[in-house]
Amino acid sequence: MPFPNENNQLEYKEQFNEKLKKEIAAFLNGQMTGYIYLGVNDKSRQLTHSFTPHEAHQIEETISHWLTSSIYYPSPVGLVTIHTNNSPLCISVIGGDYQPYSLDGKVYIRNNSESVKASAERIQKMLRQSSLGTYDKSESAQQALTFKYLDIMTDAAELDFKQNALGFQLSNSHAYTNTAFLMSDQCDFSVKVAVFEGLTVDQFKDRKEVRGPIPKQIDEVLAFLKLNNQLSSVITGAGQRTDQQSYPIVAIREAVISAIAHRSYFSRAMVQIELFDDRLTIMSPGPLPGGLQPAAMLNGQSVPRNYNVLNCLFRLKYIENYGTGMRRIFNSYRGTGQKPSILAMEDFVKLTLPNLNYTQQSRVNNIELQPKTTIVTLQLNKITNYLATHPTITRIQVQELLNVKESSANKYLKILIDTQKIVKIGVTRGVKYQLNQ
Repeated sequence: MPFPNENNQLEYKEQFNEKLKKEIAAFLNGQMTGYIYLGVNDKSRQLTHSFTPHEAHQIEETISHWLTSSIYYPSPVGLVTIHTNNSPLCISVIGGDYQPYSLDGKVYIRNNSESVKASAERIQKMLRQSSLGTYDKSESAQQALTFKYLDIMTDAAELDFKQNALGFQLSNSHAYTNTAFLMSDQCDFSVKVAVFEGLTVDQFKDRKEVRGPIPKQIDEVLAFLKLNNQLSSVITGAGQRTDQQSYPIVAIREAVISAIAHRSYFSRAMVQIELFDDRLTIMSPGPLPGGLQPAAMLNGQSVPRNYNVLNCLFRLKYIENYGTGMRRIFNSYRGTGQKPSILAMEDFVKLTLPNLNYTQQSRVNNIELQPKTTIVTLQLNKITNYLATHPTITRIQVQELLNVKESSANKYLKILIDTQKIVKIGVTRGVKYQLNQ
């Protein structure tokens, strides 16, 4: 019975010769393990020659010499195995992580049953895809790492979080990888958040910079944006008022996690989040992964960057599934008459979320909004921003903070309670207020 037909993973060579170098190079640039069988005719697919143990040993030595010489770049050592006890003699080649692999400066790929030169476009695509998974898998420049924040998280959630199984250490030396660094207390990448007055960057209202392990960055940024995600309630002729936050919670959560998890960590630039009256923008360093285009991404295509980091966030339950976040963001705006936009450049990706309440604000003269049901004012933001750095606040402290009378302080506190931004603790003279966690 003949062997199966040649294909992207299968090659037959009747004789061992120099042409085998090209076949090995092509399989190194594949996505799956390729197999080369020696002594098999590629036309009849029949075994025509069996190699003696001495011949098999010579072939093994010759190929080992090829692999350790400079003809292949990067080094493919460890990716090619000669199975000398197999009949027919078999060479298995694992597609490498650092593609493209070249042979004497030329790049080859498999095209069905042939090994051919790769086009310039294909080489560029391999380069982009190769860079996706190299940072978090590489050895960290810092080895004195601690994981206090991560330990607190996993203990509180009773998670079985095995660091060694998630790429925290190199398999050959047990040194910490950049995955460990990004999840450690020593991580010095940061996210900068700014809130502006109006539609331009001329006047700051508030700002915050977050450093530390990736889960901490996500937690603190989401908490800050929650305080600034204002609630609008409009009284109409219906029996109930209509409540709507400026930005869908799903959109903010998915956008923040995506910007931090999928960013290029080869760049030292910060993730920048800016909140204006009419929009929220999130800018993440690096291009879309793997040369992906926004249209393809919104149609379900996914090329993960920082795979080990994503795996950690999946185990920690920050993400549910790879590749669905952007579609969730756009779906959260369905039926609102507005939609997000993506600007994908060579050095950054910028996502813009429109403020669903901004149109209402611009038409305030046509809609009567009452104090309890209007968009949270700057005064209310001062209270919630104070509570972001203090455990509690009293009514007297609100009066001093806002320079208002007792009746106004009580009014603002009641609005925040009604909109579930804060909760009241204690009774009578001991009453205090804290953020609603």
